[in-house]
Amino acid sequence: MERARSLMEMSSPETAEALNRTNLAILPIGSVEQHGKHLPMGTDYFAAESIARRVTSLTGGLLVDFIPFGVTPLHMGFPGTINLRAGTMIAVFMDVCGSLYHHGARNLVFLNWHERNLPAVEIAAEQIQNECQGMRVLIVHAHFIAKDSYGQKVGLTHGGELEVLPVLADRPELVHLELADDSSPYGHGESQDRLRRDPSVYYIPKDVRTMYSSGWYGEIGDTSPDRIVEVVEGTARNAANRIKAYFEI
Repeated sequence: MERARSLMEMSSPETAEALNRTNLAILPIGSVEQHGKHLPMGTDYFAAESIARRVTSLTGGLLVDFIPFGVTPLHMGFPGTINLRAGTMIAVFMDVCGSLYHHGARNLVFLNWHERNLPAVEIAAEQIQNECQGMRVLIVHAHFIAKDSYGQKVGLTHGGELEVLPVLADRPELVHLELADDSSPYGHGESQDRLRRDPSVYYIPKDVRTMYSSGWYGEIGDTSPDRIVEVVEGTARNAANRIKAYFEI
């Protein structure tokens, strides 16, 4: 599947042409936080970017480079983690999306790969739609699409297979599977994730080490080229089809 270029890789006339096609802008959203010894700090942003490039190829529009940082205080116990306050992230959303609105964007996709971004993403989407006449925002949680479609055996675990594959797709040099030798106990991690993801009764984790002491857990089984294509391109196709249906592209 073709990988679309992003705004920062294009000239000004090219960005105008991309926006004119569909009035669509796609923003990859992630975080900078630890993912064990085997994955880079930018895993969540790299995953969102990898999916977003493919989604842009399938839908048209403009891929807009966004800040790599996210709302992730629970990972601050590990060196290198960069945490944004929710208000800071919302303010950046408003400025970036306001600029895109000025240049003609009317359809926005927030393509996210980090769960704790969700409150800030939802507030920003609501504010943007209220303040920018005619603007529509669609939130796509690509990590949950991957989980629902391809996580039957491995689940969506922090630092596990479904987080490894999108990084392998475009930045394989940053993945060191030989260092993935300290996975935290699966049962405890899975039970904590199940509780915090329950839509009815859930808690907000303060420190990721109470869920997975080494910072990650899960299985890393099939990382073959075929599996990478299956998950990354399959997730992108699923997201693209739903985006096109919503915006009637």
